[in-house]
Amino acid sequence: MLCQTCSALNDDDREYCFRCQAKLLVLSGVTSFEEDEVEEYDDEGDVSLDEHLLERVSGLEEIVKRSAETIRSVVDAVQKHERAIFINQTGLLSVKELLERKNVVSADELVELWESKMGEQMLALEKKQRFTERKDRIMSLFRGERRERFLQLLAEAESAIDAFDPDRGIKALEEAFKLDRDNYELSFFLGEMFFNDGNLDRAKHYLERTLEVQPDHFDAAVFYGVLLHERQDLKGAERWLRRAIQISQESFLPYFSLGAIYARKGKLLRAQKFLEKAIQIEQLPQAHYLLGTIFYDKGQLERAIKSFQSALKLDPEYEEAIYHLGLCYLDRNWNRKAIDCFQEALELNPNKIEYQQAVKIYEGISGHIPLEGPAADEFKHAEGLATSGNYIEALDHYRRASAIDPENTSILMPYALLCSHLEMNTEAIAAARRVLRQRPTDVVAAAAYTTLVEALRAEGNFKDANRALEEMLHDYTSNYAKSIAYYEKAYNLAEMEENLDEALESAQLALRYSPKELKQFPLAALGWVYFKRRDFNNAVDFLTKSADLGPTATNLMHLGMALLESGQKERARAVFRKAKSFKAKGAGLEEKILEQIRSTTKLIDRLHAKRRRTAGTKS
Repeated sequence: MLCQTCSALNDDDREYCFRCQAKLLVLSGVTSFEEDEVEEYDDEGDVSLDEHLLERVSGLEEIVKRSAETIRSVVDAVQKHERAIFINQTGLLSVKELLERKNVVSADELVELWESKMGEQMLALEKKQRFTERKDRIMSLFRGERRERFLQLLAEAESAIDAFDPDRGIKALEEAFKLDRDNYELSFFLGEMFFNDGNLDRAKHYLERTLEVQPDHFDAAVFYGVLLHERQDLKGAERWLRRAIQISQESFLPYFSLGAIYARKGKLLRAQKFLEKAIQIEQLPQAHYLLGTIFYDKGQLERAIKSFQSALKLDPEYEEAIYHLGLCYLDRNWNRKAIDCFQEALELNPNKIEYQQAVKIYEGISGHIPLEGPAADEFKHAEGLATSGNYIEALDHYRRASAIDPENTSILMPYALLCSHLEMNTEAIAAARRVLRQRPTDVVAAAAYTTLVEALRAEGNFKDANRALEEMLHDYTSNYAKSIAYYEKAYNLAEMEENLDEALESAQLALRYSPKELKQFPLAALGWVYFKRRDFNNAVDFLTKSADLGPTATNLMHLGMALLESGQKERARAVFRKAKSFKAKGAGLEEKILEQIRSTTKLIDRLHAKRRRTAGTKS
């Protein structure tokens, strides 16, 4: 039996297509007329052509008239809604302005919370649509004994989801699943919802059950493969995504996901193959961008440029594609084009430090000196050991490298961060101060001040930590530096519990100045300040948003505490369990900044190498 949706061949006894899960229909043939039936046709009952056309025209006129009336009523309704929306928006803006004037709320905090709530409502609406699509299939697959109870739970779930209360709806569906554990459509729906909510443990449970009952479930195989990829199980992810391709070879997602996995593993040729196949199926800017980065890593600049340009045709404001296109132009010695790309990326995201540094580096504003000789060897060895988790051995090599080249911030900064990570606070403070004596660029200074303040705070020395932050705000005036300084200041004041109003103001300023990629940190600070002020609802809102953007041990622990105080014990337990999976308590911001430093360092080293080659050619 052929599926009318995807044309897959199914067994005759199947009710739903194994590939796309569409309901299979059997169409009966049309019988032909017998000659005697045609001969019995009554010619006298025939209607003239003019009368027939007149009747048709009259019918069409009536339809057009009704359609015009309907359109007029729709236009009137839309205009009324527009007026109502305009009035409501004016009222909300007035309230917002009044609250800001009285210093009750800040604009950035209000916008952040507004966007968060809007995102929650959009997700709830998406769940409603997905459930409506799958409800009939779920009901038809029921094979349990308590059908009435099952249908009652589905009705309760539908009612809750319609009322934009998806959590209650999901609980009802989980109860329904207990009555029919072989209902693979229900288990997949639950797995999909938990996956989208970021609850990978529960998603894994339901997706595995789906694949046990229905091994050829394409969507479940894709989701399970992507889930394993998220959990760093690249081998398992590869196996299930390949399984998805075996089930259906005309879907974009498994090819794209496999391309991303192989790119991460460094298997660039395989990654290229799967990404090119994904692009053949569907043209998406993300696929072109990832393919461009592969060509760039392979040194195939012309093909990389074409891929980045293809991504920008589909999304002209794809800032990362613009930035990488600038890197390609830089390597081709097309300097004017390179700086134009860097400046365009900076205009799209003014707070992103990589774009700021790219422009500054090109203009010659950088204190970085490329590592060479014995110091470079020791540093390379230390980085390798740190990456593999051999921190004590790595520390010895960082010490040797810093002894050979005592003023190089590229050595001192990861050395200071590792000391802080190992709770060797005295050594971390000394290394961070050595970095700051070099008057480094904003990004390096931010990392040094962050490490210094974290170490001082761990020692209980809040006074010196606050003094260091005031010094940072005085010496570094970029939005990036302000965001880091106000974030750390908000945390210090919240921990001291002496001036929570100033702590709240600092957290709000951190949020205002923060680049998009570091947004989770000021949100976490804002949530923690609200917790200290015993405003647990706001604390939960901002800490949840922070954990969604980038979970760390600290923001998850704080979220769990806020949930406990607000009476959400079950959710708090789940958050605490998730927090235990993070080994490094408090880590996050320093590592994020260090990633940016390394990215900047690579760009500077490439530029220095290019200049040396150019100088060698001239000589």
